[in-house]
Amino acid sequence: MAGEAANSACGLPYALSNFQGNFACDSEVLVGRPKNIGELQTLVESFPKVKANGVGGSWWKQNFCAGNDSQSINIVMTELQTTLDSILSPPNPEQWRGAKPPSTFPIQVDEQSRTVTVAAGVPQRVLLDYLSEYRHGTQPAGWTLPAFSWFIDQTIGGAVATATHGSSMRYGSLSSQVVEIAAVLANGTLATFSAASDPHLFKAFGVSAGRLGIIVKLKMTIIPQQAISRSKQDLTLARFADQVTATQEAYKAAKAAKDNLGVQKALFSVHETQALWLVERDTLWRVDYQHLFKEPEEVLENLNFSMDPTMHSFSGPNDQTVFAQATKAPLQANRAMTTNPAYWGVVYSAGAQTYVRPGTFETRKAYMSVTETTTRISTTLAPYIQMEVAIPLEIAGTCLKEVNKVVYGRGSRVSRDFRNPALIRFVSGEPFYLSPTHGGPRMYVNIEDWLTLSGTPNKGYDQVLKTFRGPKCQGRLHWGKGGWPEYASCFDGATEYPDSWCHFGCAVQTLDPYAKFEGVGADRTAVWTWNATRNGTVVPFDTCCTDTGFSPECTCASRTDCHA
Repeated sequence: MAGEAANSACGLPYALSNFQGNFACDSEVLVGRPKNIGELQTLVESFPKVKANGVGGSWWKQNFCAGNDSQSINIVMTELQTTLDSILSPPNPEQWRGAKPPSTFPIQVDEQSRTVTVAAGVPQRVLLDYLSEYRHGTQPAGWTLPAFSWFIDQTIGGAVATATHGSSMRYGSLSSQVVEIAAVLANGTLATFSAASDPHLFKAFGVSAGRLGIIVKLKMTIIPQQAISRSKQDLTLARFADQVTATQEAYKAAKAAKDNLGVQKALFSVHETQALWLVERDTLWRVDYQHLFKEPEEVLENLNFSMDPTMHSFSGPNDQTVFAQATKAPLQANRAMTTNPAYWGVVYSAGAQTYVRPGTFETRKAYMSVTETTTRISTTLAPYIQMEVAIPLEIAGTCLKEVNKVVYGRGSRVSRDFRNPALIRFVSGEPFYLSPTHGGPRMYVNIEDWLTLSGTPNKGYDQVLKTFRGPKCQGRLHWGKGGWPEYASCFDGATEYPDSWCHFGCAVQTLDPYAKFEGVGADRTAVWTWNATRNGTVVPFDTCCTDTGFSPECTCASRTDCHA
């Protein structure tokens, strides 16, 4: 039996739309609600167009929806029975004191290897709370993920697939905390990609945006909880931009001098740093953390790993797993959000104070993450669009100074078009082909548009996003949030990910050559396109693919089929 959504406007698990009922799929697309992995495999094998969904944390229809007709199916990962049980009644690890949980239990802690194996449909909040209360074994303070995100109500599978992140120059995004991925591939087989396996396909699956298959299980690194002290600085955006510029310049100078210790020192200055920027008030709260063993030497500029898929087979879908969509109305516009920005500035300023209060806390409570109460309020208050960009650290401070001009320059009224705080974090470089930090560390800025879906075009927000996506900032869009296709029309992966885009394309050729997981993008909204040349001549893309990725004999070429 499917679980009811906490927000009545949420389409899932009965209708295919996001958690506020927006960005909906065509009504003919079917809903898959398998009770176990075997049923899920059958669904994937049986339909030509497939996508996996979690709790609907998406603002990108083209990548959320499997297709446009009844030959397409979106599979809801929270509906697998053991996963659903853990959501409806979050488990207490104390029940396993002196015993081992059954193999079907969706969260398996291995204290000896310091890993947790978790079903992909389990929300990050359920996982974090379970780990923090796992105190009956070797760690009386419990366990945690090394770095976790602000928004923790999405499924862990969706979070990993989109490189969702906290703020860490040591542990990177959630993707870099994964040591093994189990996924159902286009032919319905189950494949396991491990750290001792194929490095090419692991780099692709680590941040796959749902394009390669359906993640069903993850093995992730965990660390013991500890006491962490949180401090706060009250700044303006301009002052924070100065601080980030100092980090930027120290990092560039150390890189140029090939001074590895200097690089670590520069990165350490923003290691774990987070900031809430109250745009309407030009107030920014910088939050930093101190704890035992936190030293510059632990910082890593670029994370890495060493990495066969193992195949398993099984045996058409039944009428208990495939459903037509129900009809659900989206969350109504809230006209109050479109007026009186000063009022909303006060409201959000008061509400955000609890997240930045200085003090000493256990890990789960020290690093900022949104509470369940705040999530429930924000998801029902008004429809909104969330977007995030990742800016290279080499220009992060310069970028913030440009944004400061746009928002607070002479005569600007841009700040009046913002309601809740923006969130700023820093993440080290990652080896995954589609990680927004592939190629080096970046500063992430998460901002939300609360006006457009309530009927008022948000011109100020548009200016800021265009600045972040422009040449002064070179921001890459987050794979799990909005901005697609509005700020990525005619997306050219060969330009935005020049060193890795075609490697990912070769993984697609291997794992999904018939585009089962492609989604519904076309022309200007298409993203998954690849082109190649050899010695200046256009060649079929697949002729440039090898077992280890894109051949060095070829050049990853920009798309020529679209003009923004």
